[in-house]
Amino acid sequence: MAKGVGFIFFSRYAAVGWLAIFSSLVPQTVGQAAYKLIQNENAGSGIYVAHLQKNGYAKDDTSLRYNGTFYEPLMSYTFCHRFQLYYTRPRMYITTYAYDNTETNELYSEYHLGRSAFRVCKRGTKFCSWHREMPPFNWWRQICITYDAFRDVYKLYVDGEKVDSGSFAGENQVQPIRPGGIFVVGQDQDELDGGYNKRQSWAGAITQYNLWDFAIEDYDIENMAECRSDVFGNIVRWDQDFWMERNVYTEFLPTFQLCDHSSDGNGPSYFLFPEQFDFWFFSSFCKNLGGEIPVPDSAEQYHELMDNVEDLLVADIHERCLHASGSLLTWVGSTDKWQEGLWVNPYTQEPLNWDGFWDSGYPHGGTAQNCAMTYVDRRWHDDYCDAKSCVVCHFATRMNLTMRGFCPGDIKTMEGSFDNQYFIDGYKNKKAHWRGLGKSHIYYLPLTKTWRLESFYETDQFALLAADDSVPRAFYPLGRHHWEINKGVCQLEHTGRQMTITKCVGGEEFTCNDGTCVQMYQRCNLIEDCPDYSDEENCDILQIDDGYKSELFPRHPDGHSAVEIHVGVEILALPKIDTLGLSFTSDFDLLMRWIDPRLTFFDLRELTELNSLSSRIQSGIWSPKLGFTNAKIIGGTLVDDTTATIVEKNGFPAPDDVSRGVEASVYSGADCYILQKREYFVDWTCDYNLLFYPFDTQVCKMMFEMTGGTKDYLTFAVDRDEEGKGVHYQGDVLLLEYTVGEMMLKVVNDSDSKYAQMKVSLSITRRWFYFGINVFLQSVLLLAVAYMTFYYRVDNFQDRVMVSITCMLVIANVQSSINEMVPRTSYLKMIDYFLMYSFNIIIVVMVYHTYQATHVEEQFAPNEDDKAMERVKKLGPTGGSANEKNKLWNSFFIEGGEAVDKLEEARRVNKQGQIIFVVAFLIFQIIFWSVGLSEYFSEKKIEKLTELEELREKISAQGEH
Repeated sequence: MAKGVGFIFFSRYAAVGWLAIFSSLVPQTVGQAAYKLIQNENAGSGIYVAHLQKNGYAKDDTSLRYNGTFYEPLMSYTFCHRFQLYYTRPRMYITTYAYDNTETNELYSEYHLGRSAFRVCKRGTKFCSWHREMPPFNWWRQICITYDAFRDVYKLYVDGEKVDSGSFAGENQVQPIRPGGIFVVGQDQDELDGGYNKRQSWAGAITQYNLWDFAIEDYDIENMAECRSDVFGNIVRWDQDFWMERNVYTEFLPTFQLCDHSSDGNGPSYFLFPEQFDFWFFSSFCKNLGGEIPVPDSAEQYHELMDNVEDLLVADIHERCLHASGSLLTWVGSTDKWQEGLWVNPYTQEPLNWDGFWDSGYPHGGTAQNCAMTYVDRRWHDDYCDAKSCVVCHFATRMNLTMRGFCPGDIKTMEGSFDNQYFIDGYKNKKAHWRGLGKSHIYYLPLTKTWRLESFYETDQFALLAADDSVPRAFYPLGRHHWEINKGVCQLEHTGRQMTITKCVGGEEFTCNDGTCVQMYQRCNLIEDCPDYSDEENCDILQIDDGYKSELFPRHPDGHSAVEIHVGVEILALPKIDTLGLSFTSDFDLLMRWIDPRLTFFDLRELTELNSLSSRIQSGIWSPKLGFTNAKIIGGTLVDDTTATIVEKNGFPAPDDVSRGVEASVYSGADCYILQKREYFVDWTCDYNLLFYPFDTQVCKMMFEMTGGTKDYLTFAVDRDEEGKGVHYQGDVLLLEYTVGEMMLKVVNDSDSKYAQMKVSLSITRRWFYFGINVFLQSVLLLAVAYMTFYYRVDNFQDRVMVSITCMLVIANVQSSINEMVPRTSYLKMIDYFLMYSFNIIIVVMVYHTYQATHVEEQFAPNEDDKAMERVKKLGPTGGSANEKNKLWNSFFIEGGEAVDKLEEARRVNKQGQIIFVVAFLIFQIIFWSVGLSEYFSEKKIEKLTELEELREKISAQGEH
C-alpha cells in the first residue's frame, strides 16, 4: 500500500514537471490570445462580501474554504481580491493555497505587521511581490497580481495602479502552481485546511476573490478596481455558492460602496458622546482627546455640522441627548464667559464670525448663563456652564491615543497581547468603544460600572478601571488611572498598576492626571501648570530599584576603569590654631561628585540646586566613604540629616519609554553626577616648623583617604572651578595670630598605599606685630634701660649692677612666657636667638661694669708732684702755728702742682663700653630683622611650600628609619 501511494505522488510530481518543461518550450508572441472574462450577471443585486472577526477577537475558526480546486498546473495566472482591514494581526493572511500537508504555501497573500507591507508569494519563486504600505482601517483596497510565465514577468496592481513588477523565478526554472490543493480565506494553512493560528488570521472584509489561468491586461484590472465591472475567475470564482463559510458574517453590498473612498478613516470625523456633563469638562475633554467642541464659522457650516452629527444618532444610545421633539441637545463651542454678550471660541477666545443660530429671545441669561447649547430645531439657548448636556467632539485627523504603562513584552509587534495605540470607534454597551489597532480594546461594563481593557487574543488577560459617572473626570479612562490587573499585563496577576491614556507627544509633553498635556520642562518645576496640579506630584528624581546594593561601589561604564570621585573643599573658618598643641581646627564643607551608572534619574531641572535627594533616598544610595587620616580623633565622612545631596543634569534624556505610566525625562546615572555636601568640624594635627618663629609660615594639611574600595576601582580627582582651584577659604583672612594664605587641593600619589589619597595644603603666616610689641619692643626697651647704666656715675657700681639685674630678670620672665606659648623644639627658634641675646647681653653688661669698676682710683690718691707730700705732713699735729697751716692748706689750690684725676681710666673704659654695646646691638638687630623680615615677606606660593614640606617630611621619615 505504501509503495502504491509513493508511486502516485511520484507520478503526480513527474507530470507537473514535464508539463512545466513543455510549456516553457511553446513559443509566444507579444500580446496573448484574446480572453473572455465571465461577468457577474447579478452584480446589480449586490456583491457578495464576507466579514471576518468584525468584533476584533482573534479566532482560528473564522474562514472561508473554496468548494473546489483545479486539476491542471497553472503557469500564467491572474489573482485578484478586494478587502477591508478591521484589525491588525502580527501576520494577516488574506488567503492561502495549500498543495498538501507539507507544501502549504503554494500561493498566499498577507500583510506583515513587522514589515508594514503587503506581499504575494508563490512556491518555487526567488522573489515575492511587495507593496510596502499598510491600508487605513475600514478602507476598501483592491490588489491584483498577474504573472506571465513565458516571460517570467509579474505585475502587482493596487487599486488599479501598477506598483511593482519584476521576475519571480530569476535565474531559476519557472515553477507552476500545482493543482489539487485547497483555497482558504482568512487563515494560514500549516496543513491542509488546518493548523490555523489566530495570530495569523485575517480580521476584515473580503470580496471579489478570483483566480484566472491567464494574465489579464492592465485596462481590465483598472475596470475591476474602479468597480466598472464585476467578473468571476475561471479557476476560483467569487460566488457565495462556491464557498464554505465558517463563523463569518456575509452580506451583499452595492458595487459603488466597494469603491467609496470618500473617507479613509484618517480624515475629519465627529463623535457624539451619550453622557451628560458640564461645558468646561467637555471642552477640555475633547481637547485632551485630540479634538475640540466644533465652532462653526457660519450658518451654512453650522447646519452642515448638524447634518453630520445627526447621522451619528443611535436612538437607544443617545436617548438622553434628545429633546422630546427629537431635536439634538448638545453643547455648542461658544461662550461669553470673559465678556458678557461677546460670544467667542472657548479655545482661542476669538469672537465668532457670525451672530449664531439663536432661538427667539436668546441669549437672555445675563452674566450667569454663559454657555450655548442646541435646542429645538437646532436653535441655540444660553445656559449655565455647569449644566449637563451631551457633546460632539470634532477631530481633524483620526484620534491617536497612547496607552502607557505596558511592559515591552506586552506590546511587542509580533508577540504582544496588547496595543498601546487606541482611538474611539463606535459604541459597545452604549458607551464609547476605545479600540486598539488589533490586539486589545477598552469597553464599558454597565453592571459593574467599570472599564475593561481586554486582549483580543486571550480574554482572560484584562484589567479593570472603576468608573464614577457622578464625577466627569473619574468616568472616562482618559488620563492617568490606577487599573486593577487580572492577568497579562507585565506578568502581574490580581494587583494594581498605574497606566495612562494620552494624546501627549512622548518625550515632549507630560500628561496630567486628567489627560491635559503640558510641556515636559513644566514637570516638577515648582509651578503648578496642570489643571489638577498633578505635574508637581511624585517629583522624586530618583527611585531606587529593589536590586540596588548601596554597600557596593559603582563600576565605571567601560567596565575596567576606576570611578573618579571629584572632591572640592570649602573651608568656612579656622576657629583655632594651636601652635603649642601642634594642631588646628577647621570648619569646612566637603563636596564630593561622582557617577553611579546603576541609577536612573527622572525629570532633572536645569538648576542643579533644585535636584535634591531626600534624606531617605540619599541614605539608600552608595556614597564615598572618606577617612580623615591626620585628624586628632579618628573619623570620616557621614551621611545624615545635615548632608545635602543633589544631582547635576548632564547628557540627553533617554528616548520616551511608554512602559512608564508617568512620562518622565529619564537620565542615565552614567552621565549625571551626584553631588554631596556636608559640613564638618575637625581637629587636625599639624607638624609646625618653628625655625623662623614668629616670622614663620606654616603649611598644614588635611588628609583624606578613600575607604571601602582600592584605588584600582575608586580614585580621587580635584573638582576644579573656573579658577582652576579645588579648595576655597570663606573665612576671615586676618586672624588673631595668623594671616591665612594660599591653599591647594591635590591628589597624593603614594605608591605604598592601596587606597586613593588626597590632601588640602593650607598656608598660614604668623602675624609678628603682636610679638613686636609684647616681646621685641619690650626687650629693646629693657636693653635700653640696661644700656643707660653706662651713663650712671662711673664709680656707682652698685646702681649699675642692680638696674642691669632687674632688666635681666624681666627679660627672663618674658622668655619664660614665650616658652609656654610654643612647643619645645630640638632646634632654636628666631625668637630664642633674640631672647638669648637680650638676656645674655645684660650679663655681659654687668661683667663689663665690674671690669670698669676696677679702673676707679681711691679717693685720696697723691698728686703728680711728690714734694707736695711734704707740705701735707706739716698740716699734722706737729706742724707750725694755725696761721701757717692755713697758708699751707691754701697752697694746695694756688701754689701746688697739677691735680690727679682718680676716675679718668674708668671713664675711658665706660666710653668704650658705650660704643661697643651700641655697635653690637645694631649688628644683631640688623642681622635678626633682615633674616626675619626676609622670611616674612618672601613669596609664599602654596605649590612650592607644599613641595618643601613634603621634602621635609620625606627626610624626616628616612631619618626615623
